Amino acid sequence: MTIYYDSVCAENVNTVPVVRQLHAVFKSIPDTDLLAALKAPTGRPGYTVEILWKTYIAMTVLGLPTFASLIRTLQNNPMIAVACGIMSEDGIPSKFAYSRFIRKLSQPDFIVMVKNVMRELTRQLYISIPDFGKSVAIDSTDLKAWSNGNKKPASDKNAMWAVKSDTAGKKKYYFGYKLHLLADTQSELPIAANVSTASFADVRAASRVLSHARFTYRAFHPEFVICDAGYSSEKLISLIKRQYRARPIIKINPTHKKLRFVESKEWQGIYSRRSAIERMFSRLKTYRRLNSITVHGIRKVTVHCFISLIVTQAQALHAATHNQIASVRQCIYAPV
Repeated sequence: MTIYYDSVCAENVNTVPVVRQLHAVFKSIPDTDLLAALKAPTGRPGYTVEILWKTYIAMTVLGLPTFASLIRTLQNNPMIAVACGIMSEDGIPSKFAYSRFIRKLSQPDFIVMVKNVMRELTRQLYISIPDFGKSVAIDSTDLKAWSNGNKKPASDKNAMWAVKSDTAGKKKYYFGYKLHLLADTQSELPIAANVSTASFADVRAASRVLSHARFTYRAFHPEFVICDAGYSSEKLISLIKRQYRARPIIKINPTHKKLRFVESKEWQGIYSRRSAIERMFSRLKTYRRLNSITVHGIRKVTVHCFISLIVTQAQALHAATHNQIASVRQCIYAPV
């Protein structure tokens, strides 16, 4: 039986905190060009691009792990459905509609447009947050593929095996991808990102995210670029100094004898800011479904990661433009 949401008063909808949060995110995301390029309708009549896009964004805001859980949420919470433009239960997209939508969104031209959405948000954050991008950190986090790497052939043909050490120094293997991120250490917000297979070297990815940051914002000249020992490289240090006119604060790998120097108290104080990006990864995985990968292939995983970052930036931009700069971190990562 179809249940229409005529009884849901628009005035009441707008008073619900989660609905206000969704509206703030929708309003902050510069997605006009992307939605126009995607065209409507997609799927059955009623499954417009706008509805599929907004519900996908809502899925990330709410931290829902799967499309099945998103569909249940839309069925059980009419106010959330109405906030996304759905006026009846029949208007809730199916899992197949989402599958087709993600497949379309992961086409190369649309991936570029998704990245452009993040770039525009980054530029607006530079304008809205004082000293944004002055102190930045680079790091990566592992993303486990939605596939069994021990099974031949693996269902995800792009994913690869990699080894990493945990906090106790014990090596562990995982099958999947990496998200390489350059982030502002003060606001704990993303500036530039790149997705690679799990075996891609962090130090090689550093130059890419720095280049993406400069492409996004031509005035990108941070005071400090902070990295752990995985980025210990004479070439990277030289690049940061020469091209970005920044001071590299990089933990030197003990095996790199040419790069040895004394870590002063000032250096250690600046290096401690690197923990900001680790906290950011933890929050993205806990609240913005970064770790809830249910797609195959690096292109779909790229879309998945960038949507998490876009939602985070959009929430921060809304806070920054509504005189809530002091509470940016709390409001963008708070669970709904």
